[in-house]
Amino acid sequence: MNSVLVVDDEDDARKLLARYLEKLGYNVRQAPSGKAALSEIINHQPDVVILDLMMPDMDGPSLLEVVRAYLRLESLPVVVLSAIEDGPLIARVPSARVNDILIKSKAKLEHIKAAVEQALCRLPS
Repeated sequence: MNSVLVVDDEDDARKLLARYLEKLGYNVRQAPSGKAALSEIINHQPDVVILDLMMPDMDGPSLLEVVRAYLRLESLPVVVLSAIEDGPLIARVPSARVNDILIKSKAKLEHIKAAVEQALCRLPS
């Protein structure tokens, strides 16, 4: 069973998405902040991370920098799910380093499902 880490400081959004992914058969872990997500990634090594960008203690781009540079997890699939479409925060997300970028106001659950499935297909065998 593939594992997904849902990272979002909005409790309701995170829990709703986690329940949906669990119903699809994924083993889902949740993190309410970038620092909590870092701990989850180190300790549980998820197959895919769904990452919000705007979070209090460590924003999404900062988490990505640590994961890619220091943890050397260049191939960890990451799907960004953010409320922002443009601006300095999203500009810090290098597209080549994430599998997909979805905007919360436009993304439907089936879009998120498709992004996770596509990210899993790209995992090394």
